[in-house]
Amino acid sequence: MRQPRSAWNTSNALVVCFVALLMASLLYLPNMGGVGLGLPFNTLVYTLLGALMLPILWRPLRRRGWLVTPGAVCFTLGVALLALPLAFASEAGSDVAAWRVAGLLAGWGIYCCWLQLRLNFRWRHAWGGWLLLLISGQAVLALLQLFWPAWSWVPQRGPRVYGIFQQPNVLGSLLATGLALVFMLMLLPGYALASVGGERGRQTALAALLVLLAALLVWVQSRTGWLAGGLLLMGYWLLFGRRLTRRLMMTSGLMLFGCGLGIAVLLGASGDGAPLSHALSNQARLSMLQDTLKMIAIHPLTGWGYGSFEVAFQHFRIGQQPPTPVLEITRHPHNEVLLWWVEGGVTALLGMVAIACGAGRVLWQAWHHDRRAFAAGRRSAGEASALCLAMLPIVLHCQLEYPFYVSALHWLVFALMLATLDRLCCRQACVVGRNHHGLTALRAGVGLLCLCGMAMMLVMLRGGMALTHVERSGLRDMRPLLTMSPLAAWGFEQRRSFDLQTFQLLAYNRTHDETLLDGYAAWARDYLRLRIDANVYANLIAILRHRQQWAEAERYRNSAALLFPADRRFFPA
Repeated sequence: MRQPRSAWNTSNALVVCFVALLMASLLYLPNMGGVGLGLPFNTLVYTLLGALMLPILWRPLRRRGWLVTPGAVCFTLGVALLALPLAFASEAGSDVAAWRVAGLLAGWGIYCCWLQLRLNFRWRHAWGGWLLLLISGQAVLALLQLFWPAWSWVPQRGPRVYGIFQQPNVLGSLLATGLALVFMLMLLPGYALASVGGERGRQTALAALLVLLAALLVWVQSRTGWLAGGLLLMGYWLLFGRRLTRRLMMTSGLMLFGCGLGIAVLLGASGDGAPLSHALSNQARLSMLQDTLKMIAIHPLTGWGYGSFEVAFQHFRIGQQPPTPVLEITRHPHNEVLLWWVEGGVTALLGMVAIACGAGRVLWQAWHHDRRAFAAGRRSAGEASALCLAMLPIVLHCQLEYPFYVSALHWLVFALMLATLDRLCCRQACVVGRNHHGLTALRAGVGLLCLCGMAMMLVMLRGGMALTHVERSGLRDMRPLLTMSPLAAWGFEQRRSFDLQTFQLLAYNRTHDETLLDGYAAWARDYLRLRIDANVYANLIAILRHRQQWAEAERYRNSAALLFPADRRFFPA
């Protein structure tokens, strides 16, 4: 039966968006590292996220209304509670945290929009294949970085590989997600092709991909990825061990073979490819979690304020008796729940509890859905449980690292998987806004917000690339910063002001204009309330000594010596 023209238009638009995402996932744009919008790849992904929402928002209603599930209610409440402390944050802190809350709202928006699509089994299969193709692209890029670096179009920084993400653990969690999807497509009978020859070819290709992903997971040397891979294998045996024993034995054997191959190559490597020691990192993480919990105990209700963690955490550590040795400057406690709690207090904690309740509800729905599906012999039997396992690596990663800030693609993939699972399993959803003109106005308003957000992201993308060009050229030509659009200048205010002040400091060496030093000192005092930077400390101390403000200079030197104990610039004279 021919589908309505509007349905074809929506489908085609979504296909175009997913093809664009696939291409963007392999596109490297020069950058200076960092997180969030400091990485142009994230800006590009958020632009395409908005493009994904538009076809769904602008579909003809046809008396459909807006679907709301019990899980969506919990998630909406949680997001609202997490956003609330931003209203009470300091002006400086809110500038830092606003982008994090905006990213949270973007993920919630794509989840709610994707929930409106009732994808049949064929479309869900195609979407899973697209996701696996995207992960395979990162696997190929990682292989090039490992064995044929001259062929890689992404420059490598350091001995470890990271695909397009510039962080090995972020690549590791995506590879583990790929493992889960390969298991799902190989194990569940509903995905089998009718043609014997076609099915044999499909299984062979998936088996080769399974071995490759398992070996790559070893070579990337991501502990989070290793843990996720082990938990995935245990989860599949726990959920499907009785029903799919023979298939599981085969896939488990292939995965272990890939791991063995990876270990053999890793042990035979020397130099940059040799196994890494994580002993110091483990100790630092444990100390970090302990100090974060101590901070929560001091301000459990109000928190320390959104956007304050970097400075508050470092100064809390050096303010203890005796001071905690600072091994690295930490901007994130490597646990997403603790970050929101330590900054937002009990309000943010209640938001995380609401989100956890929504996740628990979706898991409960998935369990009962698969029980009914297996009993009825449906083609989709086991799909819900497999989707739960596919989300496990990213969930685990955000409790041990900060993947959503490094990779917006992880956040998008996670939101889409969650919405797909919720829509597949929920039997108690309600429809609101049917025959209501207010819903049309709301959809138009949200669509307009998406367009504005996409335009903003494109402006930020251009502004970020201009900043990167200026920084890579050694601040020789500052005109791109001075002529930057007001929107980009606002979005990159901290980074732009850092470059401008550094340029003014360099100009002092030529002009000896003392007012340039006064301007830099005033800016540095404000900057060090938000960020911890050794060079800014050193420059400020030198200026204060030049002005013979010895007491203030010594106070900053004492703090810097505790924050950077190995930096000789802060040793006592």
